[in-house]
Amino acid sequence: MDPRLADLLQKTSLYGTLAKYYEHIDPRWHMYFYELHFKYEKQLVELYWKLHAQNPKMDNE
Repeated sequence: MDPRLADLLQKTSLYGTLAKYYEHIDPRWHMYFYELHFKYEKQLVELYWKLHAQNPKMDNE
């Protein structure tokens, strides 16, 4: 797996988990982590499709 993709997957997961944790505890922290989650999620999807276009066989890895 591309290391940039792995890094974005890790960040997306971490910030998504933190956003979910704070969802009903503290709305400000929830939004803070959700915005980070969404930022990295967008980057993840863009990088995935860029890599996929360069190497369509990557789905089989």
